[in-house]
Amino acid sequence: MGTYSIEELLSGVPIPTVCIVGYATNPYIGNLTTGLGKVGVPYTVTMGISNQSIVRCSILVISSDWLENLGNRYRGVIINAMQRGLPMVAVGPNAGNSLLMIVGNFITSNAALILGIPTGNGKQLRPELPVNVVALGIVVIPIRNATRYPTIWEVYINTPPTNITYIVLSIWKDHNNALIKTNLPLYALVPSLAMNTAKALFQQSGSSLSVNIQGFNYVGYVGWYATNTYDWYGNLAGQQALRVDFYYTTANNYYFFLNLVKHDVTGFNPPDPSPSFTPCQATEAINGYTSEFPGQVLFDSAPTGASSNQVTISYEIGIGEEGVYAAVSETITQGSVNWNYLSFPTEGQDKWTWTFNNPSTETTYTLMPADIFQLNPNLSGGYPPLYETINSTALFGNLFGCFNSPSPISVTVDVYPTSVAVISTNT
Repeated sequence: MGTYSIEELLSGVPIPTVCIVGYATNPYIGNLTTGLGKVGVPYTVTMGISNQSIVRCSILVISSDWLENLGNRYRGVIINAMQRGLPMVAVGPNAGNSLLMIVGNFITSNAALILGIPTGNGKQLRPELPVNVVALGIVVIPIRNATRYPTIWEVYINTPPTNITYIVLSIWKDHNNALIKTNLPLYALVPSLAMNTAKALFQQSGSSLSVNIQGFNYVGYVGWYATNTYDWYGNLAGQQALRVDFYYTTANNYYFFLNLVKHDVTGFNPPDPSPSFTPCQATEAINGYTSEFPGQVLFDSAPTGASSNQVTISYEIGIGEEGVYAAVSETITQGSVNWNYLSFPTEGQDKWTWTFNNPSTETTYTLMPADIFQLNPNLSGGYPPLYETINSTALFGNLFGCFNSPSPISVTVDVYPTSVAVISTNT
């Protein structure tokens, strides 16, 4: 029914964990579970969801009859999932309106693109679709500082249940392609995107990155999490944002988890009379709790040591097996950086501290350290999941000194071989 085969839809994107909510008697649900099983895509089927359970999902598929019967009860969870950027697919008779009855107000208030009918009040639309829509995919991409978010709509009319696997995996591929595009400089997915401060999306980049992962399986990610700091007049002065991608492999009866940290720091130029702000310092720290779980061993980290006035940061980190590594190369294009690495292996802790030389305002600097934890099944705590906490801080300043700090970011996770679960966050 499309230009790709099922196998091609899974090429070049992470294998999703599909969380299915609904009744097994729904023919769309039955065909979906059969189709996903044939291509080896993991899935779960449940009659209820919670904010805790959805963190294990890559994409959420909900039957229209379930939405009509129980959607209002779970409205908060569904909207929370959408706010997190989780792709949402409703399937079954009148699928579009079954979902829009639950999330319509959220879409009206937050989406940059709305499909619907005129309300009679100027150009405003009310989210509503034809009753013969049997599958509706909505993906809201939560770009920080945006007043309205880029939104993907995929609408399928009179499509038979036998095609539902293709539809769900197509939405998953389109979601991943959109994430790649929104990470490009000066790119907005939807031209009508409105920003409360355009510089938060369209600032220039202070670094360029190249990342090559080999031999690891992609698990998933957490983030973005962001915190801000403000000048004396209440204007945005600086922002830090944190995302962590997780990878997994096995070798010699050990489990290995790679943490790839992405930490963005941006100083802004508030209106007069406030001077412009630039980043002064940034830190990332990971705690693998080895003192509590001796089987969680800090295996490798990068970059290590200390260095000054660097414009190029390149490293390779691996598990000692050929073809299993992560290679990262970064070029600082505005100014230079110093870094210092500190580790406490017996505690399972490591930390990177960065300082900036001649940084620019209105410029995002991306810092990307990494480490690997080895789980040793012969020791206590040596089986998955990996339990860990990732922290970040930032410090911004101007001509008067460095004194503006957004609140720290902290996220604690359980990392499994095929999924990551957020235990707690603090921002």
